[in-house]
Amino acid sequence: MPQGRQLDPVLKGGIIGRLEAGQTQTEVSRALNVAQSVISRLWRRFEDTYTCTRSPMGHNAARGPIFDLNSTT
Repeated sequence: MPQGRQLDPVLKGGIIGRLEAGQTQTEVSRALNVAQSVISRLWRRFEDTYTCTRSPMGHNAARGPIFDLNSTT
């Protein structure tokens, strides 16, 4: 099975932001043309680790957020 494109970090932050704002995974999926399963995995990873990235194998996944979602700048 071929792998799709990797999501840009800015797009990942936008996905998480939309989900935190109350949009459903299906709404985000349709709006951004990204598979709902990808949205679901990203959201689950964010809830578990508070980060949007995968860590290399053998390393601690919880390294802290890469996006400051509370930033006003």
